[in-house]
Amino acid sequence: MRKIFSVWFLIAVLISLLFIVPATSQISQNTLVLPAFLDSMTADYYKPSMTAALGSFTYADTQLPTPFSRWFEDELRQALTKTSKIKFFDKQVAAAMDPSIREKYQAFFGAEIVDSLIYGKYSADSGSVLVTLSITDLATGQLIAEQNLVYAASQLPQGLRVAPTMQTLQTATSLASLATGLAQADSNFKLSLSTERGLGATYRDGENLNLLITCSKDSYLKIYHVDVNGVAQLIWPNRFGGSGRIAQGEAMRFPAEGDRFTYKLGAPYGTEYIKAIASLVPFKTMEPDFLDLEGSAPVAITRGLNIESTNAANRAEALVVYEILP
Repeated sequence: MRKIFSVWFLIAVLISLLFIVPATSQISQNTLVLPAFLDSMTADYYKPSMTAALGSFTYADTQLPTPFSRWFEDELRQALTKTSKIKFFDKQVAAAMDPSIREKYQAFFGAEIVDSLIYGKYSADSGSVLVTLSITDLATGQLIAEQNLVYAASQLPQGLRVAPTMQTLQTATSLASLATGLAQADSNFKLSLSTERGLGATYRDGENLNLLITCSKDSYLKIYHVDVNGVAQLIWPNRFGGSGRIAQGEAMRFPAEGDRFTYKLGAPYGTEYIKAIASLVPFKTMEPDFLDLEGSAPVAITRGLNIESTNAANRAEALVVYEILP
C-alpha cells in the first residue's frame, strides 16, 4: 500500500493540481443524498448487510491528508448512521489495509465483526471536488464497490482547503527516503508503520496519536516526529522507556500499554510527519529525546543514522503523514 515519494512523483502531483481527469460515473450531491449513495454502492452485496469501518481519505495519489479529509469523514460518519444496509463500526481501522499490520493487530481491528472498510481519495479543480469512494472486504482485500461523487465548491464550508500545500508536498518528498543509497536494499527487510487510523489520518485538537509498527527482521529502531514547522525530534526510544529494538513479527504500539505518557495532538495546526528507520546493526549515535534537532528535518534525522558497521548496513524505513485540525 505504501508509495515511495520522489521528485518525479512531486512533479506529477503538481500537475494533478491543474488537471482533473473526468470520471466515468460521477454522481452529484445535488441530486443524491449521501446515505442513499452509500446504499446504492452496496445494492449488489451478497450479504443482507455489512459492518463497515471508516478509513482515511487522502488527496489524489499522494496519501496526504488535508482539512477536506476530516470534513468529508464527518459527513460520512453521519450518513452511515442512516443507511439501510451498512452497519457502522465507529472505530477507524484504516491501518488494516496494510497486510503486515492487519495480521499482527487482529484484536485491535476487531476483524471478527468488521466486514469492510470505506475509504478513498479526492482531487479538485477551480469549481468542484471529485471524491472516489471505495469499499473493500477486509478479510480478502477485494474491492466490493467503487463510485465517484462530486461536490461543487458552493457545497463546501468557506475556506476549506482541499489540496496539500506546497510545503507539505516538499516535506513529504524529502522525508520519504533517507536511507536509500546508504546500503544495498534488501527486499525481505520491511518496516510497516501506520497510525491507528491508517495513512493520511486527521485528528482534532486534544486527540491522541497511536502508532502501529511491525518489522520483518530483528532490528534497531528509531522513530522521529516532524512538526508543522519542519522541526524533527526523536520520540522513540525515549526517557520513559523503549529498548530501541523491535523483534521480528512483533506487534509494537507507540505509546505502549503501561507507558507513563500519551501523545496528545494540538496547536499549531497543520500537517505533521512520523518517520521510522530500522537497521540490522546498532546506530552509532542517539539523539536526546523530545528535543528539537538542529537543521532541516531530513538533515537532522540523517545525522542520527550512522551505524557501527558498514558490513550489514541494510535499512528499512517508513513514513506516515497526518493532519491536526482545531
